[in-house]
Amino acid sequence: MKRFLGIVVLGLLWCNTLPAKILDIENKIQIEVPSSHKFIRYHNEEITGFIKELKDSIDDIEVDYYLVGPSKYVDLEQALVIDGEDPMENEYVKSIIKKYEGKLEREMLQDPFKAGKWMISEMKKIMKKEKIDFITYVFVINKTLIEMSSEDDEIIDKLTEFQSMNNSELIKQTKEIKKEIASFEGASRTSYAFGPTTLTYNKLKIGKNKNGNLFLKGPSKFFMAINETITIDAVLNFYLGEHNDKTYAFISACYVDCSKFNNKFDKMIKPVFSSNVEIQKTTGTISSNSDLTEKLRTLSELYKSGALTKEEFTKAKKKLLN
Repeated sequence: MKRFLGIVVLGLLWCNTLPAKILDIENKIQIEVPSSHKFIRYHNEEITGFIKELKDSIDDIEVDYYLVGPSKYVDLEQALVIDGEDPMENEYVKSIIKKYEGKLEREMLQDPFKAGKWMISEMKKIMKKEKIDFITYVFVINKTLIEMSSEDDEIIDKLTEFQSMNNSELIKQTKEIKKEIASFEGASRTSYAFGPTTLTYNKLKIGKNKNGNLFLKGPSKFFMAINETITIDAVLNFYLGEHNDKTYAFISACYVDCSKFNNKFDKMIKPVFSSNVEIQKTTGTISSNSDLTEKLRTLSELYKSGALTKEEFTKAKKKLLN
């Protein structure tokens, strides 16, 4: 169980009002994004160490790795990370350095903490000015979750157990997992700290979508200390699920104007990966031997957890009462 929880925690590691469009990523997945967004694909030489480890540990696994975001940010990532351009020649870096020179530089050398805060503030100002709302890393893997876990019987057993559960049971199981995470060293009831990084996990959700596929979803707040003076904070959204015998992972980060970020993330994955549960499946799995009070209590738990929208909850409740 502890190993499985570790994978859950690892998964958790991994915003402008604009017209939306359906973005087709190489005929592998369709997502709904603001019209300013586009994508690039990272080739093998740019894949991170974690992905390389995954490819080395699982036979015949293929991982397609993409960045989706506002065009200006994607172009910047293309230039600096993939094409290897000198970051000191970048217009945004130059603008920050120019502001930093002179009197401001002398003042900040005396106060490194102030300098770090100023640098982060300047970067966020640029992102806001350039309308860089949120960025998303997308992973498409040619295997199911169970196929990727073929060497670990414990994880296979846990996934199989989850597959046999209905959404009401998965809500209870999620609560137990959160209790387990809270017992980890460096964890509280809402957050988990490891090294310089802290993230919240209290909104972690495991369920089945309308297609009956398992998913793990986790809106989270992220905090990381780069050094003693510079810290980065962001709002994250994570989704891990299956579709057509493939596994998909989405990791989105928002740094400025994040009030509607959760809704934008849900809208992005909705074309294929809607995390709303099927009402008939959900209400139908409530035991027929339970009395009306128990059924209503279970339905209320589904609504409070976010598994049902207010409209879905109202319809299902009316159906029970009739």
